[in-house]
Amino acid sequence: KKDFEIAVLSRGYGRKTASYIEVKPTANYTEVGDEPLQIKCKFPSVKVSVENNRVKGILNILYDYPKIDLIVLDDAYQHRAIKPGLNILLTKYNSPFYKDFIFPVGYLRESAKGSKRADIIIITKCPEKITKSQMQIVEKAISTNAKIYFTKTKYGAITPLFNSSRISLDSSYTILLITGIASTEGITSKLKNEKLNFKHLNYRDHYPFSNKDADKISEIFDTFATGNKIILTTEKDAMRLKGLKKFNSLPVYYIPIKIEFISEKETFDQKLINYAANN
Repeated sequence: KKDFEIAVLSRGYGRKTASYIEVKPTANYTEVGDEPLQIKCKFPSVKVSVENNRVKGILNILYDYPKIDLIVLDDAYQHRAIKPGLNILLTKYNSPFYKDFIFPVGYLRESAKGSKRADIIIITKCPEKITKSQMQIVEKAISTNAKIYFTKTKYGAITPLFNSSRISLDSSYTILLITGIASTEGITSKLKNEKLNFKHLNYRDHYPFSNKDADKISEIFDTFATGNKIILTTEKDAMRLKGLKKFNSLPVYYIPIKIEFISEKETFDQKLINYAANN
């Protein structure tokens, strides 16, 4: 990131706009989508844009920023109009593509044989203490010429969404957990493992929280006994909650995440650097 000018292009799932937009940290998720906004807030120096037509999106990026070295396409593995120079396929450890089926029976958009197009395969959300033999089982099942990397999700210190003071959670806190993501297993497991007391309100992925939802959440939060209590959410959900004024006066926090390579991070970085430098 320090050596190259990088841009990210996404369709901006769930946004109410359709045209090309460059994402700013101050944008509303309804304009650009929650995930592109999350990327921009996390990596401010990276150019992030949304456009339904990826070809037009790339042309717009190159017109605005002709010195861009690398464009990362989000969720474009099946996009046929653009031939990428480097294909990276992500698959979850607990639900890998080779155990899945094509929609509507499963979640795949194409046959698992499509994985052969990948130059790199990243196994995400691996167990904290995954063993070498467990990794070898996955590598054998995939049976590919692509380089395979294993990663895990790491949670950072809880962060105030607005102006609340920083805190360290312990058993004295009562937590109202708000989520609207595809899988809540990671964050709920973390809270359970830390023996924290929480009530969970779970919404569908990309759920567009409204003022009515904010009122309901506030009412439930008010039923909690006085004392140490907070509203907690994910980093992605925070992008959708921060636009609701109702939450400004409430102690709302989110847990930032980062992806950590279990091994060979330097090899992965160097592969991307070599690609960017030679193309």
